[in-house]
Amino acid sequence: MFRDARSLLDDRKTIFKEREVHVVSFRWSEFKPILKAYEDGDIIELDLGYIDFNVGQEKTCVGSFDGGYTPCPESRRVSRFLQCQICVPPDIPRLKCIFDPGDCEGCEGGFCSEEHVVYLAFHGIHSKIGMTMRERLKTRLIEQGADAYAILATVGDRIDARRSEKSLSEELNIPQRVGAKKRLKYMARKLDRDIIERKYRSVRNRVPVGKLNYLRDHPIPRPLRAEPTLRATAGIHRGKQVGLKGPFLIYENAGLQALDLTDLQGRKMRISESYYRSD
Repeated sequence: MFRDARSLLDDRKTIFKEREVHVVSFRWSEFKPILKAYEDGDIIELDLGYIDFNVGQEKTCVGSFDGGYTPCPESRRVSRFLQCQICVPPDIPRLKCIFDPGDCEGCEGGFCSEEHVVYLAFHGIHSKIGMTMRERLKTRLIEQGADAYAILATVGDRIDARRSEKSLSEELNIPQRVGAKKRLKYMARKLDRDIIERKYRSVRNRVPVGKLNYLRDHPIPRPLRAEPTLRATAGIHRGKQVGLKGPFLIYENAGLQALDLTDLQGRKMRISESYYRSD
């Protein structure tokens, strides 16, 4: 049925009514992405099918999730870490140990003493060395958007895993990260298993390595029709979702655009009312 422009604009005022939320987490449950925000005393899950986000520049502590959610009492500004030292879980006594554990003698951090693995991962044809808790291996690889992986070593704690990660990276001349632009570039290319398996065999000829496994269920069409453009996080993001892989949401707006969802955490943003739902 034909509708005049005035009635469509009236609808738009209703559909696009904005409200401000504080993004507190982004995670993957298997291959399902979950983005959550805090608003007026409630945690809400944001719809990622069609996005209409106006994202702020400043980041503040995402609060505490220990025994239920509690907003940061001081709304402290953060940069490298998502939480301030007050809100961080009690088993993380030093925030810096999240990324790079130091001298752990006498450390009471529970997660540091868990069994860890050092792994070889492939993003397209680019390889990297990484480490994580053994029980989080698959989750960590999905978070990063890896296409394939193999276990290089299993060690007793986090500090030994970090040492092994650095040592194997140097020995094999394989970096410990793959940049965002390289990861986005290879979303627009067919996965070249021949090259991946050749590089895997090269590693296997030098050090012990486990079976090569592929991660096939990322919710994104492969290959994409074009390489996505990585957008600055702060600002307006509006368009229809094309897919998600690792930290990146790919959406259509005058071409393929990429938004790093992990960088939303801690930021306040304005969203359209029709694009959120309560837990």
